[in-house]
Amino acid sequence: MVELRPIQSDAITAAGYDGTRRTLAVRYESGAVYEYFDVDPELYDELLGAQPHPWSRVGERVKSHRFRQLE
Repeated sequence: MVELRPIQSDAITAAGYDGTRRTLAVRYESGAVYEYFDVDPELYDELLGAQPHPWSRVGERVKSHRFRQLE
């Protein structure tokens, strides 16, 4: 799993991106971690840049990707 960076948000606590695999990992407030597949690096950049409310801005676009729960 990629290294997760803290995120200032009400919905998520951390996120990380693997550019080689084009995967985005997100840790939610509940503690659950999900990995989203085939994510453009620009979407991760938008997530980081949209703090303190990134999930309300890009969450729906992230959740439209295929995913799996890691933790």
